Amino acid sequence: MTETKKIRLKKYIVSVIIIALFGELYFFPFKGSFRFSAGVLAFSLILLYLDLSEIYLTLFTSLTVLLLRGFINSLSIDGSIVDILKLDLPGALYYMLFGVLAHLSALTEKKDKSIQCISILFFIDIISNLFESLLRGNLNINLFHYIILIGTARSIISYTLFILLRRQEILIRQGEHQKRYAQLNSIISNIQAEMFYLNKSMKDIENVMSKSYKLYEENKENLGIREDALDIAREVHEIKKDYYRVIKGFESFLEDFDENDFMDLKDISLIIENNINRYIEQSNKKIDFRFVINNNIPINEYYLLFTILNNLIINGIDASGEKGEILVIQKTGRENMIFLVEDKAKGIDEDIIPYIFNPGFTTKYDENTGEASTGIGLSHVKNIVDKLKGTITINSKKGQGTQFKISIPINSLRR
Repeated sequence: MTETKKIRLKKYIVSVIIIALFGELYFFPFKGSFRFSAGVLAFSLILLYLDLSEIYLTLFTSLTVLLLRGFINSLSIDGSIVDILKLDLPGALYYMLFGVLAHLSALTEKKDKSIQCISILFFIDIISNLFESLLRGNLNINLFHYIILIGTARSIISYTLFILLRRQEILIRQGEHQKRYAQLNSIISNIQAEMFYLNKSMKDIENVMSKSYKLYEENKENLGIREDALDIAREVHEIKKDYYRVIKGFESFLEDFDENDFMDLKDISLIIENNINRYIEQSNKKIDFRFVINNNIPINEYYLLFTILNNLIINGIDASGEKGEILVIQKTGRENMIFLVEDKAKGIDEDIIPYIFNPGFTTKYDENTGEASTGIGLSHVKNIVDKLKGTITINSKKGQGTQFKISIPINSLRR
């Protein structure tokens, strides 16, 4: 049996058990043997909500209800097994007729049409109840009125529960989608940031190759240097080709995401908040993070903005220790969009500030290994801000905290 069939069989078993157990929650509207069961609510809801065969579900349910009620009645009623089963047979046949009518009326195909679906459930319930009452021989005008009333109530309640369940499922899917979208945006923004260094390395490689070839041209009389310079130029050229393939691969990958023309600043802030709060939780820190948006405008270069803000916020979290506060404030000037990223951490020494944007410079070390951080986070930020023709400044006071101010032309963010 395949895994899919096992899952489907499990659905049938669980569904039948639920219906049979709910079927024992019943009441008598007046004196007599006719009873109204909550199992019909469960049966109707499962027919609408789960993608199961009406016929199979009906057969399994009818048999299970008959056996379960027979077993329960055998504990309190004296008589043969055949007599007890005859007593419970009309109830089992009720489910049989209900399922057959649901199949013939194509109930599940009309579940998106509320009035039509409720009407079908109503008539199926009435017909099945009339059939059961005729088998029991207790049909009368009062019972008929109860059948109409209960049929109306059960059909409306069943469909209402179905709608509530489906809406809950949609909300869960939307939540999962948003989570995956946030993770994807984080990945893409990191790739975008790495592209800066790959492109920068390409230029450095071209410079080294040019210098090697120039050295080759200038040393025609010195065969040793001439050959070494030519070998270096060849090897660098091979490295350049490999880099080129990597860059083009990333660019073709990112082209699919560039088709999304823009993202609202409010949506950007929500994604960043989700990522940062998850990072704080995983770090077991107690840090209050807030993102204040004053102007919700569409942004085209949103991946670059993700990289800038994520780097600065995470730096603030790392500097805050176990407790702290991070605040990001966005506001708009006449031509520029301004972001203030503030923390209440230990601050930065004044003599270090001029060097913090230099590639490789870091003050962060792993407490366990003693290894230094790569020191490229803030240089990433500076490169991106420069590319967007913006500015980034820092104001820090020892023991009080740090504020980064990023100012970027709105036209640069909106292309």
